[in-house]
Amino acid sequence: MNVSQAKTHIQSGDIQGIIDPLLGNDYNIQSMWKIAEKAMMCVQSHGSMRPSISEVLKEIQDALLIEKEADAAREGNFDDLSRSSLHSSTNMGMGSMDPGATESNILFDDSLSQPSAR
Repeated sequence: MNVSQAKTHIQSGDIQGIIDPLLGNDYNIQSMWKIAEKAMMCVQSHGSMRPSISEVLKEIQDALLIEKEADAAREGNFDDLSRSSLHSSTNMGMGSMDPGATESNILFDDSLSQPSAR
């Protein structure tokens, strides 16, 4: 699927049209929408309209938190849910995600920055 096909699905409200079928129904629709909307911002033709990497990482972390909370609620692990929410709100795990923070505070896996042989 290319960007224009994904954009068509998203704009028509068909988020399931772009989700990997191997996931089945094992995802939270709200977290998928957060990621899809941010992804669409990342492919804007003008760089000034694209979000910063810190904004993208924050949105991914928010989506993961939504998934964790949904999993905990489904499993009845409300104590785990409270700990997860508290941990996520006090320690994001990838550096400061404060909107005023600089992107240099974000830690990356070095393997992601190295080109791979194709």
